[in-house]
Amino acid sequence: MIQAFVGAGGKTSLIRKYADQYRAEGKKVFVTTTTHMFIEEDTLLTDDSAEIIRVLEKTGYAMAGIPDGRKITALSEEAYRSVCSYADVVLVEADGSKHMPIKFPNEKEPVIPANVDEIVIVCGLHAIGKKAEEVSHRLELVKQCLNIENDTTITASHIQKLVQKGYVEPLKEKYPEKNIRIEPNHNGSLYQRAVASLMKNGMDVSLIDEAWFATQPDLIICGGGHVSRELVKMASCLDFRIKVIDDREEFANRERFPMADEVICDSFENLENYLEPNAYYVVVSREHKDDFTCVKTILQHPYQYLGMIGSKGKVQKNFENLRKAGETEEQIATIHAPIGLKIGAVTPAEIAISILAEIIQEKNKKQISSVSRELLDTKEHGVLCIIIGKTGSSPRGVGSMMFVGENGVIDSIGGGAVEYAAIQQAKDVTVPMVRDYDLSEKDKVELGMICGGRNKVLFIPI
Repeated sequence: MIQAFVGAGGKTSLIRKYADQYRAEGKKVFVTTTTHMFIEEDTLLTDDSAEIIRVLEKTGYAMAGIPDGRKITALSEEAYRSVCSYADVVLVEADGSKHMPIKFPNEKEPVIPANVDEIVIVCGLHAIGKKAEEVSHRLELVKQCLNIENDTTITASHIQKLVQKGYVEPLKEKYPEKNIRIEPNHNGSLYQRAVASLMKNGMDVSLIDEAWFATQPDLIICGGGHVSRELVKMASCLDFRIKVIDDREEFANRERFPMADEVICDSFENLENYLEPNAYYVVVSREHKDDFTCVKTILQHPYQYLGMIGSKGKVQKNFENLRKAGETEEQIATIHAPIGLKIGAVTPAEIAISILAEIIQEKNKKQISSVSRELLDTKEHGVLCIIIGKTGSSPRGVGSMMFVGENGVIDSIGGGAVEYAAIQQAKDVTVPMVRDYDLSEKDKVELGMICGGRNKVLFIPI
């Protein structure tokens, strides 16, 4: 087996991974290059095939090439062929990328040996979200292919197009008899794992939206009283990342808030040190002056929600103090005060429910993600099921997802018979696929659903 690795974003690392796997199987592995590779500790700096074969015979592994500064370059054709005839597996780095995660090849790239059985196209999904000029090798060619500018933010669709136009199409035309496949390198996040699976199987990565995979927001609670305790309990069920701050040790401690991600005991005068960009803020401190201090500080930073507890009289007094402090009417109008939806809440738990209801109402005007932290953090292998289309009435919206793994199911795409059918389908999925579920009259007998809508579910093995 002779494999050539082309593209960008981790070819050498992937070669090492493959080499370790093959060696574990007892195979003799030879690593070399047709371009350049950095010299490693055990690299043989020689074009002598006999010496390379002796090392292969002794250790089962050899990396070799002709020295060229800190790198090796290609062996002579005679030496290369001679070693290939002895090794069980030959892994060839056949493209350069200057350590960049994406590239578009020039007319002389890649350099594929004629005896290669398989071409592995590598790309780095960690380029997603970064500017083109920061992550591209052959930047001008990348820009030309994608019709973008230097500061364009790279997306998964950009990377897929680069791979398709720069490698898959020309290589298939030039080497129709060789096996060609894509191996994206990713950062381990759920989104990049899903993108990698789609790319490897030739499916359009735009079927999924990165926004569906957004974490639930930060919830920062100023004050550690009774309402805060109930708020933390309930917010933890909604996967908010929760931070509580109070200036009293007896109120700001882990025993009181075991479900919070972070508990801080400090003066509210230092609140600025603990703010998070675009977080959701609940101000429920014990004193009027502390409410004012917290709100005044938060108003100077970007936030998604700011609510302040208090009676109408106390709220108006704080508003007047904010005006005197120089805050504009436009800024003050963004404060939800008195905090929470008007549901007649009386007890701390009821008040907490009213606050969270208002936060959910505001959050879902802006954020389309409903994925849980448990699902985002899973490293299991299994099948990700995502609703990618919806018409009519159905329990969950587009972007809702569920994971079916060996250890069970995480999250939901709506429950009931459709979810059960999707779970059964997922057990047989080995490549990405899309299936339609009709919740209308047509399939109500089969599925036991009478919602009247349709769901299109994408199954992605990851």
